[in-house]
Amino acid sequence: GLRVNFHKSMLVGVNIPDSWLREAASALCCKVGNIPFLYLGLPIGGDLRHLDPRLATAHKAGCSVAV
Repeated sequence: GLRVNFHKSMLVGVNIPDSWLREAASALCCKVGNIPFLYLGLPIGGDLRHLDPRLATAHKAGCSVAV
C-alpha cells in the first residue's frame, strides 16, 4: 500500500495554538509550516496580486486573467 513520508511533510495550522501544532508535528515526525507556502512551486495562501502585477491590474478592472 501507499505510505506517507512524514519526514517530508509539513503541518500547517489555522486558528489553533502554536504549542498544539508543535506537539502534533513532533508526534507525526514532520515539520511545522506557515501560510503562505509553496506547493509544487505554486504559492498557497498568499495574495497573488503581490506576486504578479497583472493580477492587481485585472482585479481593479473587475476581470480575471489567465497567467
